This record gives sequence, structure tokens and C-alpha cells, in this order.
Amino acid sequence: MTHPSDQTSPSTTGTGETDRQSLEREQFETVDLESLDSGRSLVWVQPLLTATVLTVLVGSAIHAVREEADAITVAAREIAILDWLYALSLLALAIMVVPTLVTQRGRVRDVLGRVRKRPLVAVCGGYLVALLGAGTLYPLFASEPLLDPLISLQPPFWTEISDVYVPTCHGPVVDGQCHGTLDHPLGTNGDGEDLLKIGLFGLNTSLRVAVTASVLAIVLGIVVGTTAGYVGGLTDELLMRYVDVQRSIPSFFAYVLLIFVVGVSYPLMILVFGLLSWGNIARQVRSEVVQRRAEPFVKAAELSGASSHTVVFRHILPNASNAVVTAATVLFGKFVIYEASLSFLSLTETNFTSLGNEIAGAIGRVSGDVATPASGPAFDWGMVPWVVLVPVGILCSLLLAVGVLSDGLRDIADPRK
Repeated sequence: MTHPSDQTSPSTTGTGETDRQSLEREQFETVDLESLDSGRSLVWVQPLLTATVLTVLVGSAIHAVREEADAITVAAREIAILDWLYALSLLALAIMVVPTLVTQRGRVRDVLGRVRKRPLVAVCGGYLVALLGAGTLYPLFASEPLLDPLISLQPPFWTEISDVYVPTCHGPVVDGQCHGTLDHPLGTNGDGEDLLKIGLFGLNTSLRVAVTASVLAIVLGIVVGTTAGYVGGLTDELLMRYVDVQRSIPSFFAYVLLIFVVGVSYPLMILVFGLLSWGNIARQVRSEVVQRRAEPFVKAAELSGASSHTVVFRHILPNASNAVVTAATVLFGKFVIYEASLSFLSLTETNFTSLGNEIAGAIGRVSGDVATPASGPAFDWGMVPWVVLVPVGILCSLLLAVGVLSDGLRDIADPRK
């Protein structure tokens, strides 16, 4: 007699094989043979627009470095150079992402459904979106934090501190304890600047650098990786050898060396990070392209007479998005760390509010090496920990959310699952 478990094993195997064949059939059927000819004239629009925007971005950054310019004139209006570069990077990102989201609505719904099944990834994703939105939009509508040493070291609204540590208590004093208020919900630093404003303006600086450099690196990595994987042969060999050489040059130290030649500059930082950090993305994209080119749905498109650029932009790259998304989130987090580290070491422009600068300034007060009569007294931040914990908390929570989201997207964004 045959045991029931002996009967279910072949069935389970057959079901798995059927699912795999169904997936391949679905991918094969997604090749719209009737639209190949009609779409050939439009398939270049997206990459051409992206290339144009990034050319303007790189040209603007080079101009700012050469002329040591803090602003650029666009349509008779003066715009801060970092704002201009950030806007261009967001435009390039929109050109790359929005059409894909529109044409791949089914996959987007599937990805969102998987995100909902992973509460930690969903929470981190929502927190990251909120943080990015606040860091981007808040400085557009708020003024820079005001310097007021008379209200320095005010505690956050939920805590208190002995009034001997504060020049003037902005809130109520009870039994010699100065209580925080909602006027400064996260307290103030040693210069009397509101730490919530400091945190959001510092976050804005990190975002402008990290997002702009990431977009530049992502596009270069996609172009090189796709070319190497699809063309193959000598082209593949030469491009990958160059990637090996490039990856041996750390962008962090390259920037440190270059500032002795051209001086500290955020546009220089963006150029160095973006132009020297795309090697890993190129390798991952190349691997995906080589794998995807052997898939049945790609072969069907090629046999139907589709041009190379149609095959690449319509059938290969959309299905290699998992590699790009995962690598991009890792790269973004790395650039945030780089910017904060360099500003902590005072290797960036000092006229920008930065989380690294704020942390360094608070820690430096222990010995009074940054204290001046106009900016308040020296202090031990261990007695007023929020002056360090607030900027550190914003920075660490951002990096934690990016890390968790990156790990989650490694599986969620994979179109094969």
C-alpha cells in the first residue's frame, strides 16, 4: 500500500515545476509584439532626458568648483548651488522611476503587498519617507536657526536640568530645576539654537549631498553595467577592468586629497562621490543583464525583430531593478555617513548646517575649544546629553531605517519571487 506522504511529494514537486513554468510563460507573454515597432521611436526619450539632466548637473557642479560659486543664476534667478544640484537629481530620479511605476503597476502592487507582510520593513520605509520629506521640505518654509546664547542648553520639553547650567531658563523653574517647553521641543544647543531646526537643516544638507551623488552613481553604474553585460566580449572585459581600478580608489580619501588642491566644497564632494562610487552597481547590473538576456521572454523579443535598445530598456532593465534598488539604498547610506564624517572633521563648508558639525561642536565644548564669549560657555555634554543625542539620534535612525529597508528590498523587489 502506498503511504499518503508518498503521494504528496510528487504532487508538491509538480506544483513547484508548474509555478516555475507559469512564471516563465507569463514573462514570455509580457512581450507585446504589436507594440515593438510603434514604441521604437519613444524608447530613447527616457534615457535621453536622463542624460541631459545629468549633463547639466555635472556641468553645474564643475562650474561651482572652478568658480568657487555658492549660487547659480537660472532664468534670471539666483539659486543656491546645492539646491540646484539637488533639484536636478530629483528630476533625473523622477524621469527614471515614474515611467517604470506607471508601466509596471502590477509589480508595484505586488511589491507593496509584500511590504505589508513585513511590518518592520514597512515601518522603516514609512519613517524613511517621513524623514526625507521633512528634511527636504522643512528648510523651504522655515528660517535658519537663530543664535541666542541667552537661551542656550534649554532641555527638551519632557525633561529638566539644574538651573545652574543654563544662563536663562526659558521655561518654568521648580525646585532649582529648569523645565523644557514646547517652544524648543528638543531643547537648544550651546549657542541657543533650536535643536529641532538644527536637526532638520542638517538632515537637509546630508540629503542634498547623498541623494545627488547617489543618482549620479546609479546612472553611471546602470550604463556601464548594461553595456558590459549586453555587448560582452572585449567591451565587457575592458569595462570590468576599469571598474576594478576605480574601486581601488576610495572616494572618501579622494575627496580629502582633492580639498588640498581646490579647497572644501560640497559640489566637489558630490562629483567625487558620484564619479568614483558606481563600480559595485555596475557589477551587479552586469550580472543581472547577463542572466536576463538568456531568459525566454528576452529571446522572444529579439527574435521578433526588436532593436537592441528596445530589448534593453523595455525587457532587461525593468527586470534587473532589484539589483539597482538594493545597491542604491546601500550607496545612499554610505554617502550619508561620509558627509557626516567629513563635516565632523571640519572638511566641509562651514556655512552649511550639518549633523556632523553639530556633533563636533557639542563635543568640543568639553574643553571649551570652540567656545567664544558670543557663543556661550564651555560645558560637559554628559550633563546636557541632548546636545549630542539629538543630532546623533537623527543620523543613526536614518541609517538604521536605510539598512533595514535595504535588507528587506533585497527579497521584496526581486521580480522572480
